[in-house]
Amino acid sequence: MLEKVRFRDYSNGIDVEAFTDGYAHDEYSYLYLLSVAGHDSSVKAITSALVSGRSIEIMSEPVIEAGASYGQKYRIMSTRLPGTLLHQMVASEGFFRSSDGPANLLYVDEDYPAPLVYEAVRSGYPVPVIPEWSDWLYKRLRQEGHVHELQGTKKVLSLTLDEEALDSLISDAVSSGEISF
Repeated sequence: MLEKVRFRDYSNGIDVEAFTDGYAHDEYSYLYLLSVAGHDSSVKAITSALVSGRSIEIMSEPVIEAGASYGQKYRIMSTRLPGTLLHQMVASEGFFRSSDGPANLLYVDEDYPAPLVYEAVRSGYPVPVIPEWSDWLYKRLRQEGHVHELQGTKKVLSLTLDEEALDSLISDAVSSGEISF
């Protein structure tokens, strides 16, 4: 379902709208993912405002006043549509693996995210895990508060985990016989 997204700056006489087909934000209304399409200048104004720390409005029910998360960097990916239309995707750097560590935001495009969480842990941490643990790992990380779902129209999981906590979690589970090799 498409919803309007708006950026207003009364001091500069700016009031632009475009459409979003998906977004994800946390409980503080900091956006981590926004897909926006519309007229070229409107889309660019909205995405530029967002990544520069300005607030935008998502005209849902209720209206969400959202902004950039402090300390987050964003990537903007663009695709031209017919005529003067533009589609841009604004995604937090947390979706991408970097030299600072593994990706900590996961876009879920399926009903059960356990395999995705397993793969993120396997590829991002130097801790031994095997595919047979994926269900257990996902459930345990949710129980311990290391995985939680963001709000919005797109399903995004936030993974907050350090190597030491993961190592301890797996070691304790192997020692207690909860999981085995």
